[in-house]
Amino acid sequence: MSKLIAAMLVLSSASVFAQTTQIKIATLAPENSSWMTEFRAGAAEVRERTEGRVQLKFYSGGVQGNEAKVLRKIQIGQLQGGTFAPTDFQKRFPDLNIYGLPFMFQSEDEVNYVRDRLDQKLLAGFQDLGFVTFGFASGGFAIVMSNVPVESYEDLKGKKVWLPEGDLISYEAMKSLKLSPVALPMTDVLTGLQTGLIDIVAIPPVVALALQWHTKVKYVTQLPVLYAMGFLAINDRTFAKLADEDKQIVRDVLGRIYAEVNAASSAESANAIDALLNIGLQDVEPRAGEFAKISAIMRNTNREMAEKGLFSPQLLDEMQRHLRQYRDQQQVEAGDASSETGQQQATKQAGTG
Repeated sequence: MSKLIAAMLVLSSASVFAQTTQIKIATLAPENSSWMTEFRAGAAEVRERTEGRVQLKFYSGGVQGNEAKVLRKIQIGQLQGGTFAPTDFQKRFPDLNIYGLPFMFQSEDEVNYVRDRLDQKLLAGFQDLGFVTFGFASGGFAIVMSNVPVESYEDLKGKKVWLPEGDLISYEAMKSLKLSPVALPMTDVLTGLQTGLIDIVAIPPVVALALQWHTKVKYVTQLPVLYAMGFLAINDRTFAKLADEDKQIVRDVLGRIYAEVNAASSAESANAIDALLNIGLQDVEPRAGEFAKISAIMRNTNREMAEKGLFSPQLLDEMQRHLRQYRDQQQVEAGDASSETGQQQATKQAGTG
């Protein structure tokens, strides 16, 4: 009898460990987008490698609502995860928005230099929020897309400019630039462009194509307004229920997806811009010095936002220090290259003299 009971306990224990854990994840990514292709393939790989113990179920196209609704659903257990932008965690994790300060960075190389030095510090902050994350994926730079040509800062004045709902940093930036923001969730922007509720959006070209916003605008201005990135977060209570080997599999798969998307971001952005122009959008050249002009205005605004608690003043200082280091290095390298070219030309002239 005792052997029978022991055998039943073993079978019962095995049954518990073999139970399937379904992790429901919401995203705004459209069903037929490259993002969803990656997510579906990742979900299939996780299911196969865990022998069905872990199933990732993705809800695409914003069917679970905007990010605020998704966070509420995670809190009450209807969902276990979602894909987010830093602004979705503005109140919970203000420092996460530091990379997205308007007119801070001019190139992906600048951002990558800073991210190499700050990413791990930011990712560690999710532990206190009850989430597990798998790295940041660059979305490229938000550029200006509009129904009126935008060559300069002055062209933005008096126009209805989209403000992502809940984005306190962009609101402060627009206020300092004396612009007219119209706050809308991403799910309402296409309709806003169609009805004339908004005239101008700043969005990464890859996102504009995926969400079909390009069908409602006429012009594109390749001015790097702000750097965009995203991440996938899963409730840590759900993640803690997984066996250690299954946790590692999920980390491996989702971490790889985000690393690959991040690495391909620059090329994807360039391809997206080419696609927009081939579709028929008109390319508007920003005036020379326009970035520097707006960046100078934003310098004091960024400091004021830090003092208001929108992000850490210390983190702002650290980011700016890294950015200065990178730019100083670039100037030195440019000077060395110029000097070397001059020496080569002088040698060539001496040889032909």
